[in-house]
Amino acid sequence: MVRNSQEYCQCILDTLTGGLVTVDLKGKVIYLNPTAGKILRMDPGTCCRDMQYAEAFRDFPALQDVIKETIETGKCVRRAEISIMHANTPLIIGYSTMLVKNHEGAELGVTVIFQDISFVSKK
Repeated sequence: MVRNSQEYCQCILDTLTGGLVTVDLKGKVIYLNPTAGKILRMDPGTCCRDMQYAEAFRDFPALQDVIKETIETGKCVRRAEISIMHANTPLIIGYSTMLVKNHEGAELGVTVIFQDISFVSKK
């Protein structure tokens, strides 16, 4: 049973079928959900949080570029693809970006939602 709405929201983020990464405007990784960890083969519980995204995702320059562009320009992408390498295997990642804003409209950071679509793209 869920104890409060914050716990409920956390459960939603943790069980998303897509990867989700949030980064504040200073470039610090705020959250990496378990699916993002699986896709990137990273342990979200022990890595990334409170690290600068450039360091946290040093093995994924295309993901770094997506985050950097979104922070710098404030422009969001509705649907795009990047290629990342993992263990010498190329993966095609479908992604979207969005700005995180508070209730007053002030920008707090960016979010990248993504999925491994390698098998879909090969059909």
